[in-house]
Amino acid sequence: MKHFRPKKKFGQHLLISKGVIDRIVDCLDIRKNDTIVEIGVGTGQLTEEILRRNPKIVYGIEIDQTVYPIIEDRFKDFENFVLIKKDFFDVDLRKLTDEKIKLTGNLPYNVASHILVNTAFYIDILQLAVFMIQKEVAQKLVGKPKTKDYTFMTVFLQTFFDIEYVMSVPARFFSPPPKVTSAVVKMTPKDRFPVPFEFMKKYKNFISMLFSNRRKMLRSKIEKDILEKAGINPTSRAEELSVEDFIKLFSEHLLYKHNGENKDS
Repeated sequence: MKHFRPKKKFGQHLLISKGVIDRIVDCLDIRKNDTIVEIGVGTGQLTEEILRRNPKIVYGIEIDQTVYPIIEDRFKDFENFVLIKKDFFDVDLRKLTDEKIKLTGNLPYNVASHILVNTAFYIDILQLAVFMIQKEVAQKLVGKPKTKDYTFMTVFLQTFFDIEYVMSVPARFFSPPPKVTSAVVKMTPKDRFPVPFEFMKKYKNFISMLFSNRRKMLRSKIEKDILEKAGINPTSRAEELSVEDFIKLFSEHLLYKHNGENKDS
């Protein structure tokens, strides 16, 4: 790997701990018919262990052109590996396969939160997702109401996933070592989606709106009728509500808007 230098602009920190790599791949529980998608192949340390478990196919997404020759040489003998030379945000995962997928990756810190939120929009084709992310972000994913870790992202992702904080990973297990501790999380789609797929974007924006100016009471952000029908105290703040409260509020919000539009027409 002497020819490759991790690049700051891509937030690259290569995972070099065999033990941590094994733990991530164990969490993926790879079977012979699995379709795996890895975000950010880097020089292929995680990829190699995934391929060693012999899934049906592995799609590796990588944005850094300078690493392509290393990846192509390293995995040239694997017929079940496909390198996708793109930014993750330019890839439509639905076009890769008709199968459900398992998603994984050591996510770049600078875009990890954006990738995590984006993952929810593939909930219908996901079997599970296992990611390495910054510990601070991982703590938000499993955050509880009335704590600083409870954010818009917490509520949005906990609506659709059961999220497990698997382990913390010290900086010394990376090259170069980041300035922060990392963590592995496992996200398993819930059996039923409490918000219909076609309303996910509206739901995301709705939660984001309620968390803006988080010290403000809900009565200053949403109609009193909606709060009453959802059984929410108007003097509450977003950080005090459970995920179930947000789902109820959004349902009442949709009904309120629908009835209002019908009256206008």
